[in-house]
Amino acid sequence: MDEAVTTKPTFKRTFPQRIYCVELSPYEWSQHLIAIALSKEIVISTIRFQDEDDTVEDMVLQPIKTFHHDNRTHAIAWSPETSLSVVPKILMFCVAGADFKIRLYNSDLNDTNVYEILEGHKDYTNAISYEPEGELLASVSDDHTCKLWAVKEDQKCVSTFFLTSPGTSVCWHNEESGKLLVAEKNGLIRMYNVRSQQAIMSLDSGAVPLIAADWAPNPLKVASMAAGELLLWDVSRPSRPLEERTLHLEGGLEVKFSHTNENLIASIGWPDNLLKVFNFKSKQVILCGKVKLFGGMTWHYKLPYICAGSDRDICFWRVNVN
Repeated sequence: MDEAVTTKPTFKRTFPQRIYCVELSPYEWSQHLIAIALSKEIVISTIRFQDEDDTVEDMVLQPIKTFHHDNRTHAIAWSPETSLSVVPKILMFCVAGADFKIRLYNSDLNDTNVYEILEGHKDYTNAISYEPEGELLASVSDDHTCKLWAVKEDQKCVSTFFLTSPGTSVCWHNEESGKLLVAEKNGLIRMYNVRSQQAIMSLDSGAVPLIAADWAPNPLKVASMAAGELLLWDVSRPSRPLEERTLHLEGGLEVKFSHTNENLIASIGWPDNLLKVFNFKSKQVILCGKVKLFGGMTWHYKLPYICAGSDRDICFWRVNVN
């Protein structure tokens, strides 16, 4: 594919203000939910595509609740407990703000709307992630720490891992509970066993700054974006990357695996805030889009859509793998 040719979004919706962060729920039972962070609020909406529902024309984005959030959002994470098909409904998510605090929101979309504040980081929080059981939340910060919060019990910080540079990404192993991936700006990626609080493996991207890393749906694969270089590792043979590819000449901003296809990864970077979807199997960029002001990037749980915030627009591209 000629990377100079950019594809227009398949769908686009415009908001009255700039979008700072978008996050689709990564769980089967809440996959129709999306959180959109504006300057002072978080808009929770349901989203449906024609691909899954013939009664829908194109795409329907329907706001269901707006939560006040006083400062700029740096990251959003959905709780695995969120479900609108139970009674009472459970809407639970976390937001990391520019005031170094994390807010845990909990609503039944009716009478109960509460939030708790998790305090302890001394600098910006760059990424947050719930463990698959929903008991713990992990956060990484510019203060050179990764913290684990017991979100069910007093929302207290139960452990702190001290890093050697700012933490940029954090994600949990999707099959083995208690395994955590933490990426640092200096190029290091470590896997921790949270029960023993020991690092069990480390990878070194050899490039700085490392902006983001992600664990594939197949947990043997890990990818990172450092100085515009996309690296892919097989953690059963961690000595050197399986794949090295310069995707963004002036540096990357984000990298995320598709939830359904371990060969697909999306990234955004400079110049031009280009969004690229790379296929590890064909070793090709199969989609190239463009965003104005970057406001987060997120994959749909099962449909082939990548979504990004672009100034006041939320854009969806349909990714054709064939």
